[in-house]
Amino acid sequence: MDPMSEGSGVADRAATLIAAQGHADSVDAAWRQAVIRSIRDGLVIFDSAGLVLEMNQAFSDLLGYRLEDGPFRPPYPWWPTEAEDPAALAEIRSAYQSILSGDSVERELRVYRRDRRPIWVLSGGATVHHQAIGTTHLRTMRDITRAREARERRAAAAAVSRGLATAEDLADLIAIAEHGFALLFDGDCTIRLDDGDGGRRWFSAADTGTLDQLPAAVRAGLDGEPSPDTTSLRPGILLVPPTSDVDSRAWIQFPRSRRISVEEMIAADLLAAAFAAALLRVLTVQEAADREANLKHAVESHRLIGQATGILVERHRLLPGEAFERLRHASQQRNLKLRELAARVIETGAEPEGA
Repeated sequence: MDPMSEGSGVADRAATLIAAQGHADSVDAAWRQAVIRSIRDGLVIFDSAGLVLEMNQAFSDLLGYRLEDGPFRPPYPWWPTEAEDPAALAEIRSAYQSILSGDSVERELRVYRRDRRPIWVLSGGATVHHQAIGTTHLRTMRDITRAREARERRAAAAAVSRGLATAEDLADLIAIAEHGFALLFDGDCTIRLDDGDGGRRWFSAADTGTLDQLPAAVRAGLDGEPSPDTTSLRPGILLVPPTSDVDSRAWIQFPRSRRISVEEMIAADLLAAAFAAALLRVLTVQEAADREANLKHAVESHRLIGQATGILVERHRLLPGEAFERLRHASQQRNLKLRELAARVIETGAEPEGA
C-alpha cells in the first residue's frame, strides 16, 4: 500500500472521529439546554471550583442575574453579605461546603435578588460526575417566601395569643398586644380603650396618650371599619375585638401602603378575639376597682415599659421587638410584673435578668 495513501486514510479517519465527537458534543449540549429550559424551578449549575456553568431562565427571573453577567464564583452575588444577614450567610456557606463534599442537601435559604430584596428559597439538587467536564453540582431554587412568611405568621400569632392568655395585669396585656401586633403585621400599633365613662385612652410605641397627639392617619384608621379587601393598597389593618363589654380597637399603620393577605386577615380576626377575651378576663378580675384608675395605672406602666425597652435598644443595639421580648422573658422567669421589672431597669441601670 502506498504510504501516502495510508497516511491520508488515517487522517481521514481521525477527521471523521473528531467530527463525530463534535457532533456528539453538539447533541449533548443541545440535550442539556433542552433539559435546563424545561425545569420550572430556578436552576444553576457550577463546577467543583464554584464557577457557574449554566443557569436557566427561571433562575434569572427569580433572582435577576443572567449567565452573561458573570463569571460567577463564590461568594455569589445572590448570597447575603455579612452586613445584610450574617446568620443567613453562615447557613448558605455551610450548605455550600456540604454540597462540595457530595452530600445531598435540601435547605430553606435566604437569598437576595439583584435589587437586594431578600426572598426565601427551597434549595435542592444533585452532584453529577461527567467524563468530559468533571464534577458538576446542580441546584434548584423554588421561591417559598409566601409559604415561609405564612408559617412564621402563624407561629408569631400563636405566641402572641399565648401571651394574651397568660397576662394578669392590664398594663402587661396592653404591652404584649401592642408589641405583638406591631411585630406580626410589620407596622406601628396603636391601641384605643374606653374607660367606661365616655373617655378614651391610647397606647402606642410613640407614647401618645391623647387624641391630639395621634397622627391623622392613625385616627382615621381607628375610626374605620374592618375590610375584606385583598387587592387594594391599604395604609394599615384594623383589629376590632368582638365584645360588647369592652370597647377597644387596635390599628397597625404600615410603613407604606400594601395589600393585606387572606392569611393576615384570618390572623387579625383570631388575635382580635384573643385580645377581647383577655381584656374581659383582666377587667373582670379588677371590676371591684375603678376602670378609670386602672387605665391611668396602665398608662404609667406603659410609659415605664417603653422607657426600659428603649434602654435595652440603645445599650445592645436591639430592635424594639427584641428588647421587649427580652424584658418580657425576664419578667416571666423571675415572676415579676413587666411594670415592676421595667422600673427596676430604669432605676438601677441593671440588665433585666438581674435588676
